[in-house]
Amino acid sequence: MSAGSISLDILLNQISADAISGSEDAIKDIKKRYPALSEKEAREIHELVAASLKQNKNDAEVVVTAPPSFAMKTKVTKTVVKSMLEGAKSSIVITGYSLSDYFSDLIDCIIRKSQEGVFVKFYVNHIEDQANFDKLCRYKGRFLKIYNYPKQDDAMAALHAKVISVDKKDNLITSANLSYHGQEGNIEMGVHIVSEDIAKQIDGVLTTLLFKKVFEEV
Repeated sequence: MSAGSISLDILLNQISADAISGSEDAIKDIKKRYPALSEKEAREIHELVAASLKQNKNDAEVVVTAPPSFAMKTKVTKTVVKSMLEGAKSSIVITGYSLSDYFSDLIDCIIRKSQEGVFVKFYVNHIEDQANFDKLCRYKGRFLKIYNYPKQDDAMAALHAKVISVDKKDNLITSANLSYHGQEGNIEMGVHIVSEDIAKQIDGVLTTLLFKKVFEEV
């Protein structure tokens, strides 16, 4: 590499910045580092690297439930959950350790989405103890599947994961239950991640457990 040539690390950072902004500023730097390349070849390399960096980038933010008196500069759990479910276009994967009356409006949203053709997979803990699943069960069918984690020999064993994954890319992994205290009263924390890879992993784990008969379809 010549003394005046741009370093590879800096070049990759510049292409990454282009991937975020949609610009092509780094093309000239690609040609500077590799002067034998034509304009077309430099542009093709830029497009390939920018697309790869953009695809592999995870957009992640902390999501919090906290008492109203807490001034928190973060996303709020109940707002994120509502936005994700109401915005679903093709699929919803959701787990429910505890489902309370507080969540009834969004249960109606989930039912409506399934009737509009959004494919919903709802994994529930000990459904026999959760009366608030009765309404959901009345609407189960082609687009609304409910899977139960039954009681185990170990009375303390439970489906304790709290996960929502929408449209195979929009994911919330949180400590918050689908209840008043989980969404408003407690101190809870999670991560909202926009990533097709994470969504695929979430669905893969739950599907594997289903195939292994850890869950039972209701």
